[in-house]
Amino acid sequence: MNADSQPAPAVVAFDQPLPEGHDPAALLGGKGAGLAEMTRGLGLPVPPGFTITTAVCRRYLGSGWPDDLDEQIAAQLERLAAHTGRRFGDPAAPLLVSVRSGAPVSMPGMMDTLLNVGITPAIRDRLAAQSGSPAFAADTWLRFSRMYAEIVLGLPEAEIGAAAAADGSVSGGLAAAERVRRLAAERVPPGIPGGPHAQLRGAIEAVFRSWNSERARVFRARENISDQLGTAVTVQAMVFGNLDDRSGTGVAFTRNPATGEAAPYGDYLPRAQGEDVVAGTHTVSGLDTLQRQLPEVYAELIETLRTLERHYRDLCDVEFTVSGGRLCILQTRIGRRSPLAAVRIAVAMAEEPDFPLSKAEAVALIDDGVLQQLAAAVRVDPEAAPIASGLAASPGAGAGVLCCDPGRAAELSAKGVAVVLAREQTSPADVHGMVRAAGIVTASGGVASHAAVVARSWGIPAVTSVAGAQIDDAGLRLGDALIAEGALVTVDGGTGRLFLGDCRAAGAAEIAELRTLRRWRVELSAEPAPAASAAAPGREQVTLLELARTVQLKGLCPPARAAAALGATQPAIEACIAGNAASFRATPRGVMLTPDGRAWLSEQLAAERAAVAADAIESCYGRFLLLNARFKQLVSDWQQSSAGAQTEAAFAGLVRTLGALHAELRPLLEETAAHLSRLGGYTNRFERALAALRAGDASMLASPLKDSYHTVWFEYHEELIALCGRDRAAEERAHGG
Repeated sequence: MNADSQPAPAVVAFDQPLPEGHDPAALLGGKGAGLAEMTRGLGLPVPPGFTITTAVCRRYLGSGWPDDLDEQIAAQLERLAAHTGRRFGDPAAPLLVSVRSGAPVSMPGMMDTLLNVGITPAIRDRLAAQSGSPAFAADTWLRFSRMYAEIVLGLPEAEIGAAAAADGSVSGGLAAAERVRRLAAERVPPGIPGGPHAQLRGAIEAVFRSWNSERARVFRARENISDQLGTAVTVQAMVFGNLDDRSGTGVAFTRNPATGEAAPYGDYLPRAQGEDVVAGTHTVSGLDTLQRQLPEVYAELIETLRTLERHYRDLCDVEFTVSGGRLCILQTRIGRRSPLAAVRIAVAMAEEPDFPLSKAEAVALIDDGVLQQLAAAVRVDPEAAPIASGLAASPGAGAGVLCCDPGRAAELSAKGVAVVLAREQTSPADVHGMVRAAGIVTASGGVASHAAVVARSWGIPAVTSVAGAQIDDAGLRLGDALIAEGALVTVDGGTGRLFLGDCRAAGAAEIAELRTLRRWRVELSAEPAPAASAAAPGREQVTLLELARTVQLKGLCPPARAAAALGATQPAIEACIAGNAASFRATPRGVMLTPDGRAWLSEQLAAERAAVAADAIESCYGRFLLLNARFKQLVSDWQQSSAGAQTEAAFAGLVRTLGALHAELRPLLEETAAHLSRLGGYTNRFERALAALRAGDASMLASPLKDSYHTVWFEYHEELIALCGRDRAAEERAHGG
C-alpha cells in the first residue's frame, strides 16, 4: 500500500471495488481476487459472497479474533440475503454458505474448506421439503457434520470416516450424521455447534489456523512462499451439485495441463459436491459426461472457459458446480501445468492470430527452470512391457523403489534413495512424501485430483486411477499379483503406464514448440535495448577492431547487442558494419564474421599481443584465474540449488558475495585496461550487470542472451587467453574454463 492509499478493508463483497492502492491478490487472496474479477469485470455466473482479507488473518494469528469482525460479517450476510432472497440461519428461507481459503499465491489443497455451513435440523428438513428430495437434505447434513468434526474440531479422519459410513438411504445418512455428531460431542465437548453463526465463526477460524498447518508449511517451503502472507477466507452462497440428476461438480482447464493440447480438459462428477472431485476419492468422468447429460450447460461452460483464458491470457483452472441445470463458477486461477504443456501452451497462444499474447510475452512465461526440466526429460524404453496402466496425469519417466507410506518415502528420499510413492489417493497430508518423489502412482482420482495437480506443478511423473490397483502397506496389488514395497518400478506419466524395474531410456522426444520458443528468444534478443544511461547516450563511432572482436566473442551478434556491449549507438554499429562489408555477413539472427574478417581479426589480435608486456599480462591472468575459480563455484552453486533454496534472502546473499568478488576484480580490470585500452569497456559492462542484479534481476547473473555478469566474465576471460597466446581448449583442461 502506498502513502496515498486508503486503509485496507477487513471484509469485501465480491461486487464491491477495492479502495485505490491495494493489490487484489495480496489482500483478497487468489481465490477472492478471481471471484471479484469474474463478478464485477466479466459478469460470469458466480454465486454471491464476500472475502475476509489476509490482513485479518494476520491479525487473528497474532492476537486472536478482531473485536469488530462479527459486526462486519453480519453486515455482509445481510447483503447476501438481499442478493439471494434467503437468510443465513432462517429455516423459512435458508441460506447455507461455503467457507474456503485463498492465499495470495496458489496453494492448491493445502488449507481447509467447509461446505454447507449454517445447516440445522430445521433447515435440513426445509431443504428436503423445498427440493422434494430428502436424500439430498440428508446428504448435505451428513457432509457438513463430517467436515466440521474433522476440520474444525480436529477429529481423526479415520474415526470420522468409520462413523460416517452409510448405506445410501435417507435413514442411513441421518443415522451416520448422528453418529458423527455424538462422537464429536464426546471428544471435543460440546461438539458441533447448533447455531449457524457459531458454525460460521468456527469455520472461519479453522481456515485461518490452517495457514500454519504442517502440510501448508511444507508446501510453502518447497514453493518459496513467505510465511507472512496469510490467507484470505471467502464466504459464498452455497450451490448444490448434489441436488438432483441435473446437478454435479467439476474442475476444468482451458487447455490440457499435462500435454498442452488446445482443448478443454477436466473432470466432472454428477450429483456431487466439489470436494468429491479434488480429493481423488471418487471415480470421476471427463467433461464429455457433462456434454452428454447437459449439453446446454456444457456449451455455456466452454464459452466461459474461452472468456477466462482470453481475459487472463493464460491457461486457467476453473472450479464449477451445476445446480439444477444452472452453471455456477466457483473459482478460477492461473493453472499449474507440466513443463511440456507450459512450452506448448505459450507458443500456441502467441501463434494464434487473434489471441492477446505476444511472442515476447510467451517467452517471458517460460523460465529457465522449465527448459532445464524438459532438457533433462527421459522416456521409457519402447521395448518394455507395462504391468499396469491408468491416467496420464503428469508426463515424464521416473524410476525408484516402491513406497506406500509418505513418511517412509520422505525418509528414503532424504537418504538419496529414488522413491515412487504409491497411494490409494493423495491428500495434502502426503506432501512431505511427494516433494522429492521420482514418481507418483494412485489407485483412484482423476486429472484434477490432488496427486495430479501437485505432480504437474513440481514436474513429477504421475499416473492416477491405475486400473484394478489396490494399494496398502504391503505394496501395490494388481489382481492376484503383489508388487511389494521396495521393488524397483518405473512410472511413465506421459502414457499412463507402470513398469517393473528401471525401464528408462536415454534421450527425449523432440518438441517442435521448444525449438520455436528458443528461436523466439534469440530473435527477441536482437531487439533494440538501451546501450547506456541517459547521462551517457552512447558513442557515435566504433572501431572495426572492437566491433569485430565483439562479434567474434558472441558468434552471432545483433547490432543492438553489439551497441549495448560497446556503449555505442546502434547507428554507429550499423555504420561500421556497412563500411566494412568484406568483414561481416548479416543473418536473420545477427551479424557474423566472414572468413576474411576472421583472418584480419586474427592478425590484429596477434599484433596486440606482441605490443603488450608478456610478464605483466601473465601476472594479471594468474590473478584472474584465482577469481575465476570462485566465480564459477558461485554461479554453479546458485544454478544447481533447488527452487526452494533460491529465496530472496539467498539471492541477496549471492549478490553481496558477487559484489565482494567484483571489488577484487576491479583493480585487475583497471590494470589490464592500462595495458590495452580496448579492454576499458569491460568495467562498465560488469558494473551494469551487477547493478541489474542488485535491482533484483536474477537473469543478469548468467543469462547467455543478455550482457549478464557471466557473459561479460566469459568474454573477458577470452580476451586474457588471447593476450597470453593460449588455447581455450587447453585452458579448460588445465583450469576448467
